[in-house]
Amino acid sequence: MNKENLLDTLLARQNASKEGYLDREAIAAVAEEFAMPETRVFEIASYYAMLEIEPQAKYVLEICNSTPCYFSKSNEVAAWVEGELDVKPGDVTGDGLFSWHYTPCVGACDIGPVIKVRDTVYGDLTKETVHALIQDLRNAKNGKKFR
Repeated sequence: MNKENLLDTLLARQNASKEGYLDREAIAAVAEEFAMPETRVFEIASYYAMLEIEPQAKYVLEICNSTPCYFSKSNEVAAWVEGELDVKPGDVTGDGLFSWHYTPCVGACDIGPVIKVRDTVYGDLTKETVHALIQDLRNAKNGKKFR
């Protein structure tokens, strides 16, 4: 296996995980697939910020705090999210559905401020759209379609 695909493989495994992280079994499988020691794959997984080695909330809201998003009021978005979820950055809601944190640039400066959830970026956020996003995610848990 081409080692240039290692990060993509780790991200795919993480995204396929119900808990949103790379557990020991996933790391062992990737190590075997790439003919690498498990310890080396673990080192790589623990080095990169986009890879998680601990269980995560079902929905991790990443609030961009790059300079353009900051000037587009990403701090207000963070306050709205914190108010909606009643958790501080990095904490998980009691139902295990949500956590949030700041993240560096996601490459969507033209629609800032933005929140990224998995591979989807939501932009031009207002208090109302943040509320709607969180409600849509909550409803997805109950089988309703998430936009």
